[in-house]
Amino acid sequence: MDIKINRMILQNFKGIRYLECEIGGENLKIYGDNATGKTTVFDAFTWLLFGKDSLGRSDFGIKTQDEYGNVMHNLEHSVECELAIDNSILTLKKVFAEKW
Repeated sequence: MDIKINRMILQNFKGIRYLECEIGGENLKIYGDNATGKTTVFDAFTWLLFGKDSLGRSDFGIKTQDEYGNVMHNLEHSVECELAIDNSILTLKKVFAEKW
């Protein structure tokens, strides 16, 4: 079985307001300084598939915070991923929304 990530979209996930990665079956390298979002992208993928962060914790915070560290309410937090599995396309999306 051949599985490739074609595209990944993060919206209001932890510190990332919006990120869209068009991978298209190629290798994607994410690099940068500390605290720039590399682990957040991996956390988003593992949250989508398993409901946990990259360290296996299910009780981690995904909500977006403002510049003072306060949680921003009334936002929809989502991760969407398009996978190519053999000759089929599968799109997965997970959304967290607060009810007020």
